[in-house]
Amino acid sequence: MDSSFRAETVAGAGRGALIIACAGAGWLGWGLGEANAFNAVVGPAFGCMALILWVWSIYTIRKGRMLSKQFPPVSPSTRRAVRRSFLFVVLIEVLALVFAFILANRLHRPDLWADWLSMVVGLHYLPLAKIFRAPILGIFGILITLWCVLCWVLFRSNALVISATLGTGILLWATSVSALLRARKIAHSLP
Repeated sequence: MDSSFRAETVAGAGRGALIIACAGAGWLGWGLGEANAFNAVVGPAFGCMALILWVWSIYTIRKGRMLSKQFPPVSPSTRRAVRRSFLFVVLIEVLALVFAFILANRLHRPDLWADWLSMVVGLHYLPLAKIFRAPILGIFGILITLWCVLCWVLFRSNALVISATLGTGILLWATSVSALLRARKIAHSLP
């Protein structure tokens, strides 16, 4: 991987980590809310962790932009190919989410929506791992998907929603931390 691509990877990992950290906060907040677990300790701890991930992500984005200025830019055709592939995966993800929502409502099982939503998110990391040359995304995608399948088998109703959302939220935050650590390693490897 050349230096230009690695420098842009740092900023991209920061952007991805920020999006994943926000999604993780959404899933964790959903699960903690369903479990009525917010209290004087959990609420501030949740907020502090979310804030730490957001600040770290923004720092990484800025660091990646500074590094990108030191190297020649990546070719526009490479950027377009990555963007096109990413948008295609997101389109498929949105269609799968709509299908899951309709199916859960048809089955009169709104609890399945939370699990299937999380499962689709896990599955969408599999092609993203290849697109962004980040195999760790594939590992976390498999972990999220397996967690959701396990929840689907073991739980029903509110317990399904709580377990699927909490587990997915934790794994999303772990993915965010992993992306930020990867970006840090790449940034330190640049001359």
